[in-house]
Amino acid sequence: MTTGEKIKHFRNLRGISQETLGQLSGINSATIKKYEYGIRNPKPDQLMKIANALGISINVFMDFDIETVSDVLSLILKMDEQLDMDFEAERYEDGSFNPATIKISFKNSLLNHKLGVYMKARELQENLLNDTERFSSEEEHQRAIEALSKDLDAVKQSILDDSKIVKKGVRGISVKIYPENE
Repeated sequence: MTTGEKIKHFRNLRGISQETLGQLSGINSATIKKYEYGIRNPKPDQLMKIANALGISINVFMDFDIETVSDVLSLILKMDEQLDMDFEAERYEDGSFNPATIKISFKNSLLNHKLGVYMKARELQENLLNDTERFSSEEEHQRAIEALSKDLDAVKQSILDDSKIVKKGVRGISVKIYPENE
């Protein structure tokens, strides 16, 4: 999804018009329309205003490539600093960890639930990719894969639509309140 498509998706989830989003974010509704249609791309400060108005993290709009070991580990280490995480692995006789058995999990049940929903959607996608015998043609199989891919995108967006705080030390249900734009 493009940034504009994401803006439109979350705006529609909230049931608000482009005009209302413009008012909430302090951005002209004509500009919101241009963002949604891909005519213009919002600058980071504009994107922050839109994310705040929609009550979502600006990270929802960020697309970045994870390519290196450093990219992956920096994300995991940052999560470990800020979230309650568990690391598990079997040990060899010498006390070192067996890399093939490493597992990472969260102590937060909401995160685990949302990951479970995502895992189920991925499992359905994987099953469909491997199940060619059920379809009368390759084209029919491809159409089913494309439809399920859209469904998987919708699942991703729905699990991202949550402003509950999961930071270390936060107990119970806390929702991030975004400051009003100045």
